[in-house]
Amino acid sequence: MRLWLRKFALFLLALSLLFPIDSVGTSRTSTKAKTKSIKKETQKISNKSSKKTSKSKKSRKRTRVFVRKVALNQVSILETRELATGVFYKKYKFGKEPLRILVHVVEVDIDSTPYGVKVLKAKNSIDGLDYLKNIYEDYQFELTRIYGGELLALANANFWSAFMNYPIGILVSEGEVISMRKYKEWSSIFFDESNRPYIDNFELSGELILPNNKILSIDNVNRRRENDFVVLYNKYIGDSIPKVHIEDLDKLVQETISSIISNVDVVDSNEVEIDTNEIRNQILNARKQESIEFSTKKLRFRYLEPPAINQKVKVEFLGMDSGVVHLPPNGFVLSIPQDYTRDLKLKIGDQCYLHFATDRLRYIKFTNAVSGTPRLVRKGIAKHEAYQEGSRGYRFIGSQLPRTAIGTNMSKTRVYLFVVEASRTNNSLGANLSQLSYIAKKIGCYDAMNLDGGGSSILFVQGKRVNGVEGSNGRKISVAIGISTK
Repeated sequence: MRLWLRKFALFLLALSLLFPIDSVGTSRTSTKAKTKSIKKETQKISNKSSKKTSKSKKSRKRTRVFVRKVALNQVSILETRELATGVFYKKYKFGKEPLRILVHVVEVDIDSTPYGVKVLKAKNSIDGLDYLKNIYEDYQFELTRIYGGELLALANANFWSAFMNYPIGILVSEGEVISMRKYKEWSSIFFDESNRPYIDNFELSGELILPNNKILSIDNVNRRRENDFVVLYNKYIGDSIPKVHIEDLDKLVQETISSIISNVDVVDSNEVEIDTNEIRNQILNARKQESIEFSTKKLRFRYLEPPAINQKVKVEFLGMDSGVVHLPPNGFVLSIPQDYTRDLKLKIGDQCYLHFATDRLRYIKFTNAVSGTPRLVRKGIAKHEAYQEGSRGYRFIGSQLPRTAIGTNMSKTRVYLFVVEASRTNNSLGANLSQLSYIAKKIGCYDAMNLDGGGSSILFVQGKRVNGVEGSNGRKISVAIGISTK
């Protein structure tokens, strides 16, 4: 019997060797079949991913930047015109036919002219946009009819947010801060009271000095964000704070999209992707921050001295209100949390000091400033600093596009406001940032920086557009900088 059992056990052992069973009760043959099917599925997935990769490669090919080489060392001046004493318009040609770049330059000798730098905000509103032509004509009308002055030239300045239309970076006009926060490591150009320009990566801070010498730090100007406690609002916010909005949200979203579409140019420097949800969220977030203003206390002040940067400006306290408050003429409102009012001890008629200051060159009194990116020339060295300032867009850096820039000579006695044309009509290629840096130095810049470009790049000289198609409005812009009667 035992012998039979041993033979039976040997038989089972032989069967197990021929047809092994795995731990979950399936034969190895089925496991192999599964392995084959997994391999097939993996192969399918890899094929799909390779197709996707090939598609992405194709899309990369579509956005690849092709730069046409231009003999930049071959420079000629096609036109020179004196606009006024110490103010000149020059038209340069870089390269030789047919590969050429046309550059329109307004050159100002600060010491020998009665004209100075003027910064204009579209529609005099923090979120206003308008065509450069309209900004030019409105201000020219005011100058000639009221003050007997003249606006000689005007070009676009700051970049601006595609969703909320706010200017990006620091912005100052006639000593009054319109936008306070620096963006990334972007550059700014500040002008002192004699119109001498200084280009650097400035930061701006603000404070109100109370009669008891206590200091109320200002977190932002004309815009509230989540972590802002004290916000200053001036005439560029409108007639009252907070703004009362009655628009339907969906209608506002569609209007915003329409505005973006109508302002996008085929040669724009920024590739705008329209995301309806993103626009809706941006608008809702802005409205949410603005709604905080209903519960804050508003301190009303008027200027007793002209506003300026790096100077303590005397102001008078007019009173404290809550809810919707109207902006006082020639003044501003400080919006603060309720619990901040305990230590203020302000009486109507008290004199305080408003002090905005730069983080460098604090001994210089500044009156105007615009921002842009990147620095093009630093101390005579022509090399753009896009990566250092936080820009990574390959098209923005490498494409030959219309560009607007501003610069100064070594002694800061000259200002160069110039636009690079990209036009089939005039057979001009446009410039990438490396080419723009070279051009800036070649026309005389010891320091220079890039402003908004693409479809925004327009230069008006004595009422006429000199780059691109005359009569074309281009796109709406947020900020303009020009040369006008001081």
